[in-house]
Formats: sequence, C-alpha cells, structure tokens
Amino acid sequence: MWAVVILLRRCFVKALRGLVWLIAAVSFLCGAGAAQTAAAGSDAQADRTRDSLGAELSHLHGRELHIFFVHGIGSDGPGVHDSLPLRQSICAYLKDCLSPAGRQVGNYDYADSGQFASGEPPPALSYMGRPVWNTPEEWAAAAPFVVHYRLERASGDAVYVDEVNWWPLVFSLKCREIVATDAQLVGPSSDRIKTCSTLKPDKKVQGRFCSYDWIPKPEAEQLLGLPKRGALANRAIKNSLMDWGFSDAVMSLGPLHTLLVDGLRQLILKSVMTPVEGQPGVMAGPKPEQEFVIVAHSLGSYLIFSALNFDPAEAKTADAAKAKAFQQVMRQTSLVYFFANQVPLLELADLDESPGSEFVSHLESWGKLRCEFEETQRPDEPCALPRVVALSDPSDLLTWKAPPLKFVKVHNYLVKNAIHWFWLIEDPTKAHDNYQNDRRAIRAMLHPPKAEDQGPVN
Repeated sequence: MWAVVILLRRCFVKALRGLVWLIAAVSFLCGAGAAQTAAAGSDAQADRTRDSLGAELSHLHGRELHIFFVHGIGSDGPGVHDSLPLRQSICAYLKDCLSPAGRQVGNYDYADSGQFASGEPPPALSYMGRPVWNTPEEWAAAAPFVVHYRLERASGDAVYVDEVNWWPLVFSLKCREIVATDAQLVGPSSDRIKTCSTLKPDKKVQGRFCSYDWIPKPEAEQLLGLPKRGALANRAIKNSLMDWGFSDAVMSLGPLHTLLVDGLRQLILKSVMTPVEGQPGVMAGPKPEQEFVIVAHSLGSYLIFSALNFDPAEAKTADAAKAKAFQQVMRQTSLVYFFANQVPLLELADLDESPGSEFVSHLESWGKLRCEFEETQRPDEPCALPRVVALSDPSDLLTWKAPPLKFVKVHNYLVKNAIHWFWLIEDPTKAHDNYQNDRRAIRAMLHPPKAEDQGPVN
C-alpha cells in the first residue's frame, strides 16, 4: 500500500516539475515573441520618426540614402569641396566606412541641357552695359556641377553624398566687377585675385573648366601691386564677407536666379536618375527605395527650394517628365538642414501679393507632397511631417530664425562656430562659414540635443 502511495507521489512530483518547465518555456517563448514584436514596433516607429541625420543613418533598412549638400555664399571655388567635413563626420559616426570620407564616383557632372548644353551661346545678360559672359567658352566655364560620393561600408548600406556646386555661375560678375574694382578702392585681396585669375581646363570633361581666368594674368599682377588703403580689419571684412560673400545673395535675387535654379534642378536629377535599359537617352528616377536629405548652407537653402518648387511656366529646359521627377524627389525628401538661414532677409526682396510665390509656400508645398508620399506607403497611419532643422550661430551676421510652418516641423538649434574673444567678438567669417566644420553643429545633426539644450524650438 505504502509502495503505491510513494510511487503516486513521485509521479505527481515529476508531473508538477514538467508542468513548471512547460509554463516557463511557454512564458519565455511568449516573452521573446512579445519582445520581438515590441522591437519591430519600435523599429517601425523609429523608421517613421527619424528626426535627425543620425537617425536616418541608423535606420537605413536597405534604403538608398542620398544627401544633397549645397554650399552657400562665398564658396572658395576651384579645388574646394565643402562637403568634406560632413562626409568625414558621417563616417566617424557610422564607424565602418571603408575610407574616411568616401570616394568620388565618376567625373564632375556638369549641367548640360538647355542653355547649359555644349556650344550654346551665353545668355544676353549685362552689368552696367558690359556682357556678363563674352564668349561660348566663358559660358561653358560658368556651368554648375555636382560631385558624387559613395560612402561604402564594411557591413551596412552605402550612403551617397551629392555635392552641388553653383559657384561657377557667379564668378564672372564677382571676379571682374566686384573683386577687381574694389581692389582699387580698399586694396587687393590676394587670395581672391589669384583664384579669379587661374585657368585650369577639366582634362576629364572636354570643353569644361575646373577654374577659369576671369581676370587675365597681366591684370591680376597689376591689381596685386595696388596699395592697401582700407584699415586692416575693415578691409578684411569687406573683401571676404561683402565682396566675396554677400554679393552672391544679391545676384541670386535678380535675373541670374533663373539660371541658378535651372542648374540646380539639372544637377539634382543627375544625382538620382539612371538610364533606362534598351532606351538610349531615356532616364528614369528616382527609385522607390531612395530617400533624400538636404544639407544647405545659407543661400543654398533658398536656392534649393526654389529649384524643387518646379513651375513649368518658368522653366526653359525641363519637360513634363523631368517636372514629375522633381516632384517625386520632393516627396521622398524627409529631412532638411539649414546652415545659417537667410530666407527672412532674402524674402524682403519678394513682396509679391500673388499667393504661392513666397518661399514659405514652397516649403509648405514640400510638406504636402511628403504627406502624399507617406499616405501611399502607410495609408492607415497619420502623416509623419517632414522636418526643417535650422542651425544658427547667434554671432553669425547672416542668419535668422526659421519661421514656424503648418505642414513642416521646424526646429531652430543654436550652435557656436568659433571662439568668443574676451566675450566681445567672434570672427564674422568663421561664425558664418564654419557650420560644417564645427563639432557642435555636426553633433546637433547626428546626436540632436535635448529640448532644454536646443535653444528656441518651433
């Protein structure tokens, strides 16, 4: 009898232990499944709420990310690649780039259709009765170009940086009419005069130029020999900030604006469109898996959105297919960075009462197009509004706060681009030019500050 009781108790204990192990196993599997579901949900949420370049880079998930880098006023021009510090910072953040700043893909890619086509005569623009460009060769030297970079990685998806260079369009006027004439008034700027008098054809692209002698060598030598009349600090500020920088902004508000915008449109499409197999001369794009981020410095932000806000009535070179491609680029652009926002200043020149012509309308149109794209991807979820992140150094003489918008989330971050000497002054040139070089600005892009550290935020 006791033997039976002992046997039953042993069987009961074994069964109880088995039940405990079964419950533990089921709990573990359910917990793991829940964790996976939560992680997937977290990834999906993070994928929709990418609010920084760092978040974009961390959640590629097979997407092809293109970063358009558009320089601002006062580019040093030939041989200078303003996107280099940004590319280096991205690779430092990713930690698995095969080279410290990526590698260039192909040759310089010039705007080459419509008025920018090879052999086209220069536009009939003049300055105080003198032609801006005198010959087809000079006009060819003024073509804007884009440089394509691929940041290849050991284990992750490659990242593409397309560096858009519009500076060649302003060099003729700036070198001949501003730098050369002001040398006679305040004294020569040797670096600028040397830049404006260097001739260097692009050996890889026939008929194009890496640098052009807008000031002939004999005239440049004569200018360099002129006396320096202005006070040292005043002369330096006028040569750099006004003659070489602010003149770009003034030119962009006149008839040159159309050429700048058309050139940028062509360069952006060159960065995203690919040849259609079996159809020579036919291009298609952008691809559905492509995503775009814009990083634009000062005037570059004003120009890039003027370019993306396509108006078929004013475009001279883009056909309906290109217009549609531009609209799609806007739809697939989720994040924009403004370094030194100049839009409030530049909009003072555009007091047109006709609705839709002002820059704010361009940004709102982009927000609506982005939401249309979001709806096609996730029809049952609310739109994740695109973002504008405006980085400003309060000591920068040429930056203003970005205004709040309805269809775009706007964040204004404060950075410090250079040393404050005795709490009295910050180098004006570094305060404006140093965004892509300053570690604080880059940190704000890759590691957004907490709300209390952001400065004013809209």
